[in-house]
Amino acid sequence: MSGHPMTPEEYKSGVSAVWRTTVILTLITVLEVGVALVWPWHEGNGKLVLNLLLVFMGLLKAYWIMGEFMHLSYEKRSLTMSILFPVLLLVWFVIALLSDGTFWMNIRASWGGM
Repeated sequence: MSGHPMTPEEYKSGVSAVWRTTVILTLITVLEVGVALVWPWHEGNGKLVLNLLLVFMGLLKAYWIMGEFMHLSYEKRSLTMSILFPVLLLVWFVIALLSDGTFWMNIRASWGGM
């Protein structure tokens, strides 16, 4: 067992934080599903905007999950940054590779190589 039990105030605060996070995640998920169902993605660059919007909402949910359930919002800023910075670099790396691959695919197609 732990060295000091939780007070009723600490317990209530923890429970309310979990419920708040659950409501926020539910609202974002409902918004994601609603946007995906009604978005006019077939018009112009609508599909790109829809994908960017869904990625943004997914990252927002990941932020809330990491902050509350992985307790990163209660840690020191340096520890939080040491976890989040590599994740951001990984996301940037994936975006850069996809962009570069698309560029080379388009170059090959324009030269008649595909």
